Amino acid sequence: MNSSQNLFLQDLSYSLRRYYVDDFYLRHTQDLGDGVIILDLGGTRVQKRGAFDVGRCHAQVVYANLSADKKPDVQCRAESIPVRSKAVNVVICAELLEHVKDPVLVLSETFRVLRHGGILLMCTPFLNRIHADPSDYGRYTEFYWREILSAIGFEDITVEWQGSFWSVLMEMLRYVVSYRSLAWGSGRNWLIRVMAFVFFWLKRGAITWDRDNDGTAAAKYLGFTTGFGVKAVRP
Repeated sequence: MNSSQNLFLQDLSYSLRRYYVDDFYLRHTQDLGDGVIILDLGGTRVQKRGAFDVGRCHAQVVYANLSADKKPDVQCRAESIPVRSKAVNVVICAELLEHVKDPVLVLSETFRVLRHGGILLMCTPFLNRIHADPSDYGRYTEFYWREILSAIGFEDITVEWQGSFWSVLMEMLRYVVSYRSLAWGSGRNWLIRVMAFVFFWLKRGAITWDRDNDGTAAAKYLGFTTGFGVKAVRP
């Protein structure tokens, strides 16, 4: 956990789901090297959340988003990206696929625009609250992602479980408290600070408790997770 992530965890509104997404991308983009072209599909140039900002790490980033409010380089639907085939080295697809009706179409498009040896980095929620953006359609397991990505043609598929039972439980509790705090008013700022302090340590505890015996991965054997981080290569 870097200092930036630690700082964000002190905010009551910063979710464990966002922590795991940030952690995944911070780890998997730090060694991409210079000169790579990154397509941030569903990404936003403005109003960024969390500790990860691909624009700070790499100069050649193309943002593609349906909403003009996000100030994308390319305004489009994820199912039809107006980028030529084999044009980019990396596609980032963060917390997008739950918001499309047909993830297979979107992933097929990412395969098309990636160069040979290109990398898809995607994160998708699982045991996470329903959230409209503008709609929320589905949750999918590791089995689904592996089978679909393989059928499309991706290879070297790695699926990370992002937290387990304690992270799921703690995130439900954190969200309830954070949501309720919106109605407390300025007179209870002290209570918000107390809750932020309490949940800072609870969130850190959940991250630790959910690790397997080797100290590196989520405890898959319990069958709970906030979501998945997936890395796949276009051959």
